[in-house]
Amino acid sequence: MRNVTTLVTLGATALLLLTAVGCGQATDEPAAAGGAAADEDSPEFAAIEYRQGLMHVLAFKAEPVRNMADGSIPVDEALFAESAADLAAAAGMITEGFVANSSADDVAGSGGLPDIWSNWDDFMAKAAALEDAANQVSMLAGQGGFAAAQEAANELGANCGGCHRPYRQR
Repeated sequence: MRNVTTLVTLGATALLLLTAVGCGQATDEPAAAGGAAADEDSPEFAAIEYRQGLMHVLAFKAEPVRNMADGSIPVDEALFAESAADLAAAAGMITEGFVANSSADDVAGSGGLPDIWSNWDDFMAKAAALEDAANQVSMLAGQGGFAAAQEAANELGANCGGCHRPYRQR
């Protein structure tokens, strides 16, 4: 039941964030080198909107986890555990938004570099590492609270950067 509740909560959060960032509206960014104007009815555009929205959710949920772990904000056990569980659920959804022909070279507004698809196995391994790390933080938080999960939470950022550095357009 907790997983269903988490997914419903995540879905509602994603919907709110997507609405806030203008999901469903055409991008006003110029076409990237080689990137065509976005066709709002295409599966590629939908995938880009999905993954960008999901990244907002991940960032929103990672912020309190990271900030509590590094001592930037006071520890709130309930918020930490909830955010860690939601982060783990969202991390398992990342790769769904990376469909063929949705790189920055293909569609204006995409931040995904073509290297994602040419290095697919590495990309998948990095995504799995983030999911595993997020699951570890969530499990430890559920079993022993913040104190048990703090060290693992401090390591989450390296997993996020593992994909962003080689695969995200700056």
